[in-house]
Amino acid sequence: MFDRIISVDWSGAGSETEGVDLRIAVFDSARSQSIIVDRPYQKRTVASWSRRAFRAWILEQLRDRRPALLAMDFGFGLPWGSDKSVFGATGWRDMIRKVAEMYEASGTARATAQAINADERFGGHGPYRFDGNRNDFRFYTDNGVAYYRLTELIAPQGISQWYLGSGGTVGFHTISGLAAINYLVKEREVGRLDFEVWPHENLAPDGTRHVLVESYPALCACPGQYGPCRESDQNQRDAWKVLHELLKHRNQGTLGGLFQIKEQPFGRIAGVEFKKQVQFEGFILGMN
Repeated sequence: MFDRIISVDWSGAGSETEGVDLRIAVFDSARSQSIIVDRPYQKRTVASWSRRAFRAWILEQLRDRRPALLAMDFGFGLPWGSDKSVFGATGWRDMIRKVAEMYEASGTARATAQAINADERFGGHGPYRFDGNRNDFRFYTDNGVAYYRLTELIAPQGISQWYLGSGGTVGFHTISGLAAINYLVKEREVGRLDFEVWPHENLAPDGTRHVLVESYPALCACPGQYGPCRESDQNQRDAWKVLHELLKHRNQGTLGGLFQIKEQPFGRIAGVEFKKQVQFEGFILGMN
């Protein structure tokens, strides 16, 4: 199942052209090897990628017809109802389009979140939590939108996609990441790519097409060795951890089972089917 596995440790920092802590680990069955991919920039080895360089690189990878599993560690969705309440959109596809438009206009994920929080509709109580407003709960009660997605209620130490304070600022990752997914979907819509996004577009991929999935390095067991990772580069190590975990399941023939999502009684939206909820919010691969 899948000829290639690509693990991306994402970064939402800075602009699209800045070098950031984005790292890539790849397994290719044709070579029977796993490698850390260094940024293809000038004639020297550079650890840091820009997201613009990544977009150009991943387009080439997805044009290869050998099926690839592309795992990226940012939220592929937001809590149920975010489309209408925050972005004036309808559904997941329309929402990521609106996120991308705002991100392109603002230039950075931080500026995008600040612009959303400043929207007069929210009266000073926007959805994103910075250090200065971490105790402000009004947006969620006023708009009927949760702070966490269902998958984050399951994940140990799961962080909300709205959180942008000190420590794990996953919200920045998700803003820039959703813009990247929108970019790839637009390429698909004009016939230049062929892939599906799990679970939003297909709950049960069969491994015959490229599949994009959300990963979470903290759930992966640490391999005994980190292969070609630089000892001090935690971002490389996280990309390697996810690759190692997915490759282990591929070798054991259990990779397909990671796509199964067990229905849970908590974190549910009244009157909304479980399938419909997770296909909007997204789900971390392997949390079953």
